[in-house]
Amino acid sequence: MIRSPFLVDVSDLLGRDVPARPVVIDVVVDWALEMSKILADPPLVADLSFSPLPGGILVRGEVCYAVEHTCRRCLTDFIDDGCSPIAGLFEVDPGEAAYPIEGTTIDLEPFLRDETLLGLPLLPVCEESCEGVVTTTGIDLNTDPPGDSDATGSPFAVLRDLLPPED
Repeated sequence: MIRSPFLVDVSDLLGRDVPARPVVIDVVVDWALEMSKILADPPLVADLSFSPLPGGILVRGEVCYAVEHTCRRCLTDFIDDGCSPIAGLFEVDPGEAAYPIEGTTIDLEPFLRDETLLGLPLLPVCEESCEGVVTTTGIDLNTDPPGDSDATGSPFAVLRDLLPPED
């Protein structure tokens, strides 16, 4: 049986007054949102600290990863590195704000997935100066010089005839 790299035994921490224990998770994941995907190389690395609490464990630390985004303006792909501070509570009898401790084991996958994906931008942009999606065939708003585009390609070009002529 293959053991998940996300499973951590916390029997040494449960119900005890002991110092926090460091844990490092280094794993390849296949997590994605609509416009962002965590890359396999380099793997996701979570540098965590497990602190015992009455009835549970507090997990704090940082998760670092490489992510491939699709720019919402120009639709090109770009790669970015990300690191996010994370914190979560694991309890034997979890409420709505906590993750479960099953026996003496914590499964970090749901926690890390939630924290990592929630840290990603919903509408990523490759750079603030990005002009956006091409509106006329053959014109790239990021590289071609600005100017009047050919109005005949627009479905609204016929509306120009309804306006009075400009002087």
